[in-house]
Amino acid sequence: LNVMDQLSVSPKGALNSLKNRLLGFNFRELSSQDQTPPSSPSHSLPKKKEVRSVFGWTDISDAEQDWWDKKEKEKSKEAKPLTYQFQDTLPRLPVPSLDETLNLYIQTLKPLCTEEELAQSEKHIEEFRKEGGIGQELQKLLLASDDPSIRPSWLEEWWDDAYLCGRDPIPINVNYFFAFQTNPDSKKNDPIMRAASLVMGAVLFKISLDEQSLTPDMERDKPLDMSQHPRIFCTSRIPGKPRDSIVSYTKFRPTGRSAVSKTGQFVNADPNHIVVMAKNQFYMIPMVHSGMPISLKNLESQLAAILEDAENKESENQAPPIGLLTSLPRDQWADIREDLIKSENRGILELIESAILILCFDTSAPTSQDEVSRCMLHGPCTNRWFDKHCLIVCANGEAGIIFEHSVGDGSTTLRLADEMYKFSLAHGTPDSAPKVSCPPRLQWKLTLDHISQCFNAYNLFKEMILANETTTLTFDRYGGQFIKESNMSPDAFVQMALQLTYYKLYGKPGATYESASTKQLFHGRTETLRSTSEASLRFCKSTTAPIITISDKCEPEVNQLTLLKKACDAHVAFMQRAKQGKGVDRHLFGLRMIFEENKVKRGWETPAIFSDPAYHKSSRWMMSTSHCGSSALALFGFGPVVSDGFGIGYMIKNDIISFNVTSKYGQTGTSSSVFAALLEQSLLYMQAIVYSNPETLIKPPVSL
Repeated sequence: LNVMDQLSVSPKGALNSLKNRLLGFNFRELSSQDQTPPSSPSHSLPKKKEVRSVFGWTDISDAEQDWWDKKEKEKSKEAKPLTYQFQDTLPRLPVPSLDETLNLYIQTLKPLCTEEELAQSEKHIEEFRKEGGIGQELQKLLLASDDPSIRPSWLEEWWDDAYLCGRDPIPINVNYFFAFQTNPDSKKNDPIMRAASLVMGAVLFKISLDEQSLTPDMERDKPLDMSQHPRIFCTSRIPGKPRDSIVSYTKFRPTGRSAVSKTGQFVNADPNHIVVMAKNQFYMIPMVHSGMPISLKNLESQLAAILEDAENKESENQAPPIGLLTSLPRDQWADIREDLIKSENRGILELIESAILILCFDTSAPTSQDEVSRCMLHGPCTNRWFDKHCLIVCANGEAGIIFEHSVGDGSTTLRLADEMYKFSLAHGTPDSAPKVSCPPRLQWKLTLDHISQCFNAYNLFKEMILANETTTLTFDRYGGQFIKESNMSPDAFVQMALQLTYYKLYGKPGATYESASTKQLFHGRTETLRSTSEASLRFCKSTTAPIITISDKCEPEVNQLTLLKKACDAHVAFMQRAKQGKGVDRHLFGLRMIFEENKVKRGWETPAIFSDPAYHKSSRWMMSTSHCGSSALALFGFGPVVSDGFGIGYMIKNDIISFNVTSKYGQTGTSSSVFAALLEQSLLYMQAIVYSNPETLIKPPVSL
């Protein structure tokens, strides 16, 4: 997008001077050629109807699907429970015993540390836990802080800080995305029709949420925490120094035990509009009138008028790509936002920040899964507002959502994505929508300094994007059904494939984070599942030997299938603990935060357990992973959390497993495309291990 076509500011003389100085500079959308290494493989994703849950089990057969559909119809005839009716019955996040956490912590260090490192760490751990030691004192203070009359959980405020005190840019580093499956009806992939139906699905979901007629989230027969849901819509992350804040524009207020939560600030309002971004211009569309949403055709008509208006480069009111400013480091963006407010832009900022969601029309038309992933994760530099959830619709109908992560987790937003996609499948016709006048374009009042900041943001964000390598893998030789029939957990099996891939790539294990949802608990978010275990390392090491021994005298402890199953069992056991809030990392994090808050007053020195190299080694996530699946989604992804590590989002379906792998260019030995290629080999190798079992060997046909 040429700056000559974009910039509009008064006085005109100053603008012309700036234009002359900046001739030749383009806010150019990065093309797929800019972002894709020549050697990156391209994969196409089959369209399949699959997973129902984010919580670790996968898929159901067609017969089971029919049963569920019947149950859904039966439920719709019954009185639905209130959205928050189970909130005050949920158990609180526990404070595990010190011994329980430290014993588990030692176990997680063993596969990652040398004997000398482990001996040193065990010495520090024993010193920390001894009677009368600082560990015991910190544990008492942590237990004392767990006061339900003050906070919903001992972790919540610190966890908010972990997100909101970060000063790095949030795109790629923090935000995550879902990419929708394409609509099976190709006519409905028209970008205007697709955008309208997905937006309407979100608006109807919001209405149900506001009316509290939305059924509570459930995991099988267990109700799950719903405290994140009020922050899905009309909410924004607001930059601040030294900490950002979460602001929700809503009449909803937490009640019962949730009333003491300090997670967000509330503005008493009832917004009913969306904001549309097209060619970096902002438009507002009211979505609800007298409690009723506007018609789908009316919405399509308004969106068509917006796209036509945005193409008019002769307009006097063309604004530069202001959304770029949300990609800046948070302190820098906080200063600029304050200056925008002083320049009489408070109204437009509040319209954006209070919107139900942001709809971004992209001019790109990604043709591969790699390109779709890049479009959703960071986009072409421009036409985004990263402080809010953004629905992105491309010129060819590819669509997805990028989520601001501090307000909630994927296990919450997945349900929204499901409902949006479900609505888009059932609604919309190719009939042309009647022409209407264009909704109002939001007008910025900008100075030359604001425009200069946009150039600065563009250059910084461009560097971030070009440093990020994204590769997708659609593995279609088998999926969750084969793994379950082999009597292993699909999620654990895939995690062992990741362990094997990393081991083959580097010849050693790496600290691995898997997100475990703790929504069974009151105001639960996540706990870390440390996927690297002694059992996983034994399995990885065993793969250097033959799968089948000629003598057929292989002992069970060295049989690769036996070791694989033991590794999967260990993973499942850790997952069960983590979902109950009894992992390692959140408890140690709480103890460290208690120490930080009291160290000056009490004259404490940092306990050796927290300065121990093994502590940092075991929590420096070389693989940050998460499993999130739905029949609505084609991809799910996020960036790596360390410069020489990988970010791996994956979905397990009946007969395919899809991966989104990210890493940073320029790091020796770190390549998403190499990792994905080796991961495919690992999955095939593990299939061979399963087939090596005499009970599962493929038998010849009875007859020809």
